[in-house]
Formats: sequence, C-alpha cells, structure tokens
Amino acid sequence: MDWIDMADLPLYVFIDESGDFNFSPSGSKFYTFTAVITHEPSEKVEEITRVRHEILSGEILPDLGEDYLQGCLCHRFHATEDKQPVRDIFFGIIQNMESFLAHSIVVRKNRTNPTLHDPKRFYPQITGYLLDYVFKSYEYSKLCIFIDGVPVQNQKRAFVGAIKSEIREKTPKKEFCIYFPTSQSNHFLQVVDYVNWAIYRKWERDDPRSSVLISKFLNRPELDIFKRGDTEYYEFKK
Repeated sequence: MDWIDMADLPLYVFIDESGDFNFSPSGSKFYTFTAVITHEPSEKVEEITRVRHEILSGEILPDLGEDYLQGCLCHRFHATEDKQPVRDIFFGIIQNMESFLAHSIVVRKNRTNPTLHDPKRFYPQITGYLLDYVFKSYEYSKLCIFIDGVPVQNQKRAFVGAIKSEIREKTPKKEFCIYFPTSQSNHFLQVVDYVNWAIYRKWERDDPRSSVLISKFLNRPELDIFKRGDTEYYEFKK
C-alpha cells in the first residue's frame, strides 16, 4: 500500500455518552463520554450488515424471540437492548477491527460542582477534554463529528455550541462538520455505543468484563477528571 499522509484525510469522530443529568443520590454515579476516532469509517460495515441479517433470518441464534428482533435488532446493534449472545458476536467483530482508537472521559457526578449541572456549562467543560485529545493526537484535513441524535435531542443545542466553540478556539483554521444521525444509519455509532457501554458498566456497576474486550483500543486509560477532587456534594446510594 502506498504511504498516505493522514493530514490529507478527513478524521471521523463518533461520540457516545452514558449517564443522566440527575445530580443527586438517586441519579447515576457516573457520566461517561467516549469518542471512537478513525480515518477509515467503512471498516467492517459489510460484516456487521451480514451478521445482523444472519441473526434476523435465524441462520444464527435462532431462538432470540420475535419481540426482540422486531423491536431492537432489526434497527441496529445496541448494547443496552441486545441479548448477551448478540453482544458476544458484536464484541467479537469489534475486537477484530484495526482502524480506530477510543478515548473516554469519566465524570464523578457527586464531585461535579453545581455550577456545571446546567448542560450549557457541563458540555463545554467535558467535551473540551475530549476534543483536546483529538487535536493533540491526530493530523487531518477536516474533522467530521457524528453523535447519535436520539439521546442528545433535548441537549442538542448545548452539545453543538460546546463542540463548535472548542474547535474554533483550539483549531480555528481547520474545517469541521457535525452530524446527528440515528445510530441505525451508521455502523460506527453502533461501535462507539458498545465501547462506551462497556466503559460505563465498568464504572457504574463495577463490572469490567466487557471493558476488557475493548481495552486495546484505549490509547490511554479513561480520564477520570474529578479523581483528585476532595469535595463531594452528596453521597452515592449504597
């Protein structure tokens, strides 16, 4: 293969988040942001499509049930909804991918200053850490960012504003675009959903089983941004 200067290629960043905006003992303990980053956004698309159709047709895993197939898998792979045998297959596909790296931010919500509880303050602060990694680690001709449009619909304006502000401040001469498709239209949004789900489970439920499967893609451990903070605004529920 001829040598390719990555600075001449677009960089594709797929972002997923987990957690809730309930900053109280009844909310989630953590909020995670994960970015899957690649110059090759079509990797494994044919295999992912083929395997999903093999499951839907009953060629493999024939006993999953009509309700699950109709309600979930016929649209997309989605870690929260998928049956464990399906997760095993999709994680297996992800493990054989070679073109992407992932970077993840973990927020301890009970150490998050109340001034950041507003999405308009929260997103700029946290996405700034995530995008700093991209700016410092990659060369590219244009930055193309994809975020699943469904879960962020209520906070979309804050999300877009935060990302645009960070890009214009840190890399003012670089072109960029931001898209909010549904995850069923983009297989890499399904990949980042799985990667982020694995990380979220590790932190929220102290369950590292799935995070081990995707650890090779993390160029560095998850950034626990409030790890060193000593102020807790409330206690987690036991």
